[in-house]
Amino acid sequence: MTSVQLAGSITVFLALTSGAQAEYLASFEKSSKQSNFGTIETVRFATESLELEPGLLAHHLPAAMRQFRFREPVWIVGYKTSVVGADGRALAENFLCHTFLGDQRVMQREDQELRGIYSDAFTPDVQLPDGFGIHFAGEENLHWMPMFNNRADTSVRVRMQVELSLIREARRTGAIQPLYGMLRSVQVPHLYFVEKGMDTRHSDFRLPATGQIHFMGTHLHPYGKSVELVSLAKNRVVWRGNRRQGADGEMQVYSSNEGYSTEAGESFRLTAVYDNPTEASIDAMAGLFILYTRN
Repeated sequence: MTSVQLAGSITVFLALTSGAQAEYLASFEKSSKQSNFGTIETVRFATESLELEPGLLAHHLPAAMRQFRFREPVWIVGYKTSVVGADGRALAENFLCHTFLGDQRVMQREDQELRGIYSDAFTPDVQLPDGFGIHFAGEENLHWMPMFNNRADTSVRVRMQVELSLIREARRTGAIQPLYGMLRSVQVPHLYFVEKGMDTRHSDFRLPATGQIHFMGTHLHPYGKSVELVSLAKNRVVWRGNRRQGADGEMQVYSSNEGYSTEAGESFRLTAVYDNPTEASIDAMAGLFILYTRN
């Protein structure tokens, strides 16, 4: 095992191989964030230095995948990721594709319900509405999968850093509503290519539970314009997330305490739009991560 020293003098022990036993996340520091439902604390961890070969797209390195656990029950309320150079300095290029931390690996099955949280290159900082969280039991095994892009012609060495915001069950002061989730993409396999000009793709699916959607975030690559969710059953647009500005601008998210009410089996259509201004084909992915409460 090796020790990675991070900002704030927090040390997290990471396994050298992805096949090792789950490692404990147990170093907490007080956060500047506040909640009406308990004391928010921060846990940080990072990968070791990783080499990304040129031309990698939506690539996960087995050495970077981790199994984690907490010794006590926690509620995850925020998740922030960043990719830095091997020396810890910021990079001009964005090598993050997307990440996921949860109770299982993400599958493209309509019946898969999971507990987890994600990030991507254009949504690197996810903060849940106050009073909602992802609940993980003490000693529960959690899977963390980071994925990278390297569109350059040369290899690069990077590290991924993660900051988890959480409320420990022992420091919870109000009733937090547990969120469950699913990930849907416009197509499987997820990676596809867009020629010059506009490209619109969609897929239909059903939500597995009766409840309320409280958070939605998108996954797109450069030149992705928007992701829209429409209820086919109700014939209405639920939400449209747009790129805030330019090819590298962050994506909007849907975050609501009130939420959008759904019925189990309600049919939806997911639509993603790209606008490629270049002469070459570009890589693309398009998905929506949905977090909801169950009645």
